[in-house]
Amino acid sequence: MSLMTPIRAYARAERTARIGRQGLLALGCVLVLSLFASSFWQAGTSLEALGKLQLHAERTGRVDSLMIQLVEAENGVRGYLLTRNRAYLEPYLNSLATLNYTLDDIHLDLGKGPENEQILSHITGLITLRMRILSDEVERGQLADRSASADGRRYMDDIRKTLGEIKRRTRAQGQRSFDESIAHVDRTRWVVATLAGGALALLVILFLTLRAQMRLREQIATLLTRENARLEGQVRARTAELSDLASHLTNTREAEKARLARELHDELGALLTAVRMDVAWIARKLEPAALAPHRERFDRLLHTLDSGIALKRRIIDDLRPPLLKELGIVAALRTLGEEFAKNAGIGVALDLPGDDLPLPEETSLALFRIVQEALTNVRRHAHAQHVELSLQITPERVQLVVADDGAGFDADAARGRHGLAGMRHRVQMFAGELAIDSGPGRGTRIRASLPCEWIRPGEAPQSALAEERRTDST
Repeated sequence: MSLMTPIRAYARAERTARIGRQGLLALGCVLVLSLFASSFWQAGTSLEALGKLQLHAERTGRVDSLMIQLVEAENGVRGYLLTRNRAYLEPYLNSLATLNYTLDDIHLDLGKGPENEQILSHITGLITLRMRILSDEVERGQLADRSASADGRRYMDDIRKTLGEIKRRTRAQGQRSFDESIAHVDRTRWVVATLAGGALALLVILFLTLRAQMRLREQIATLLTRENARLEGQVRARTAELSDLASHLTNTREAEKARLARELHDELGALLTAVRMDVAWIARKLEPAALAPHRERFDRLLHTLDSGIALKRRIIDDLRPPLLKELGIVAALRTLGEEFAKNAGIGVALDLPGDDLPLPEETSLALFRIVQEALTNVRRHAHAQHVELSLQITPERVQLVVADDGAGFDADAARGRHGLAGMRHRVQMFAGELAIDSGPGRGTRIRASLPCEWIRPGEAPQSALAEERRTDST
């Protein structure tokens, strides 16, 4: 309960944080796009302002150009009249061709409107009158009289004054446009600054959210680590308990088998032997004439008793192999392999040491039971033609191998089978290793390896079997 409450709280906080992160990311995307649009807008506005400044400069330049053309035309005519050199007339002739175009450009610059039309008409009339005086002087070849000269000067003064008014209007219009552009850029700057500040605040909020989430994750990770350690300790303790229980059950079962074998040998064996002796004694004591009608039944009874005695001996051998205790593990495995080959009709290749191995009784019994279980599986399921049984000892380990060329099986899928689980547990009781290599259609190979520290004489651990024997003896 103490662990689930923080985990549920973390789940709720995680969902809230996920929704918050999604909202922050969406808001961040909006801010970034807005910042990009504002920056683009500001750049466009700046370029537009620069374009307007350039346009106003060009308009002012056209007004100045008009005045320059008039002055150059006047100077050219005076130079021609004084020197009679027609080269001086070139500015005058050029102005005749360009003045109208310049006036048209100025008209376009001023735009439509009553005042602009009036100013443009006035300047056009003055220029026409001034150019007419210059034209008359060129035709006559002499300067105009005093009255015409005074008119010409007056026209030029009016032209200068009117062009000054046009320049003033153009500058005022350009200044207004420039002021508007500056105000627009200033507003855009504040918009960009606001968006940048919002994005920065959003990053700070996102950072604080992620840091809080990381702290919560660290707390949950600490809780999970503690809980995992506690659960692992419980699993190890329960595993050890189950292993001890399985070992106790295995040893108890072997002790019970040994007790049953002793009782069968002592009690049932004595009874069957006594009955057979009594039947044989009765058969000897009866007269042949009296026995003749019952001879077949007596023989069948003796045969049944012999079969019972053999069955008793076979049951005792299965419960507690006498060869294992009397002759050792090597002789017991050799006898087991030979009897299996005889009864099952399967070839058995034995690779056993020549002399017996100095193994404790518990270790020998475990190896014998593994071979017994493996051969039983071969007879029932493998459909094999050949079996290899090998027992080898090295300075470090003793290895038992049982291999067949039968049908095989899926070793991973068969891990829960009781026979294989019993083999594995018997090996684990002595800190050994059991490897099962099998597959459909490629036979089976079982290898049991025990460390020598568990098989040296006098070093085997006290088992539940020994405890059971002490209990029986008391």
